[in-house]
Amino acid sequence: MIDPEAITEAKRSLGRQLAACRDAAGLKQQELAPKIHYGRSTIANVEVGRQTCSRTFWERCDQALGADGALLRAYEELKGLVREQQADVARRMEEERVAKFGQLTAPATLAGPLVPRHLVGTVMLRVQVEGREVIVSLDRRALLQAGVGTLLEAFALGQQFDTGRHIAGQPGPPDRMTVTSPAHVDEILAHLREQWHALVKTDNLLGPRFALAGVLNQITVVEALGSVLRDEQRLEVVRLGGQYAESAAWLYEDAGNMAQARYWTSRAMEWAYEAGDERLLAWTIFRRSQQAAATEGAAQVIGFARAARRNEEQLARPTRAAIRVQEAYGHALDGDERDSQRLLDEAHTWAASDTVGDARGGHGSYCTPGHIEIQRASCWLTTGKPKKAIQLYEQTLPALPAVYQRNRAAAQVRLAVAYVADGQPEQAASTARAALPVARSAGSTRIVAEIKSLRTELAPHRSLGAVAALLDDLDHDAN
Repeated sequence: MIDPEAITEAKRSLGRQLAACRDAAGLKQQELAPKIHYGRSTIANVEVGRQTCSRTFWERCDQALGADGALLRAYEELKGLVREQQADVARRMEEERVAKFGQLTAPATLAGPLVPRHLVGTVMLRVQVEGREVIVSLDRRALLQAGVGTLLEAFALGQQFDTGRHIAGQPGPPDRMTVTSPAHVDEILAHLREQWHALVKTDNLLGPRFALAGVLNQITVVEALGSVLRDEQRLEVVRLGGQYAESAAWLYEDAGNMAQARYWTSRAMEWAYEAGDERLLAWTIFRRSQQAAATEGAAQVIGFARAARRNEEQLARPTRAAIRVQEAYGHALDGDERDSQRLLDEAHTWAASDTVGDARGGHGSYCTPGHIEIQRASCWLTTGKPKKAIQLYEQTLPALPAVYQRNRAAAQVRLAVAYVADGQPEQAASTARAALPVARSAGSTRIVAEIKSLRTELAPHRSLGAVAALLDDLDHDAN
């Protein structure tokens, strides 16, 4: 089993190796940056293990520094460790699934994910329009083949996914969805729209642990409807499918499963394109920009964000604000403070005023003035200005609406990172520890991992009470 700390240390080791090669070549970070076409701050983040970047980054560094393949080999070794850790996680999840739900089964003729016995069955869809009845039988495996693994992971997060079956292990009767008229279809679509807003609020209040299964449940309904409806009603179903798929992508990202996050982002893009929904299509490209920030570097972050706002006059105001904020972060990753701050200032032009957390103002409704300033603090931190970041975090965090509990926890962790960078380990530990219960309860593996990444910097200060308390909490997780 690969310890997450081993991955963290491998990232730092790779960063130290890059710094050593750069020093040996007699180059400063700002001198290396134009040679590899990455920003100075990206190089700085990599050298301290905060960022990894793509293979392209390491190929360029290896060539520019004359490392003769050493940096690229070290990068591949790190990726091997990451893959091995992912395999370990998958094996543990499979063991938990079997322990909770029994052995999985699937017919020999079905390729793809295995299906637990209590999910085997048929969805019967009866549609009666203008006096003509059509009954369609849909194999649940076919409906869920792409998403069954995600459903099982939702179970592992502690979800209850119950649409009339007995989850405890006894199979119930096949699911039946009966649609009797066009008006009935309209009522179902209205209900699905309302459910999406309710699940967005559930996510903001409680996190992926409590929202993911509901989102996946509605996706099965959308897929069943979309297989038999036509024309405008089908397009409306497809639009809703795109919304739910994008929500699934975010929930999986927050839960630490980037493979499923990318899968559902792609599904959302497909549905948005089919439906001709330019707003949703732009939002899915914005989400790719967010995903790129973790591994692909500043150029991709900026490029996706700019693509997302290519036709921004068609976008809702909060969406325009959120995309500006994301592009600003890309420039911060690239070490460009001027453009980063300019874009954040522009974002205030379209800032949302949502305090409910259900996205009724459109995608990006969370992007309030307070959110923008919290992201400004993150940009200051990314460009190496922790004091400015601390001041801004401390000013804006108390005003964040109560519904955004998980966002508050994420910002607290970034504040803790700023405290570490500013040499305040005790304040960092107490701040991170305040965020830890929220992150655990929400099932936000993303936030928990960020807290764990502070362990190495804080370990030398274990004699401080707050630091010892946080490290003990994290050690308890490891056991």
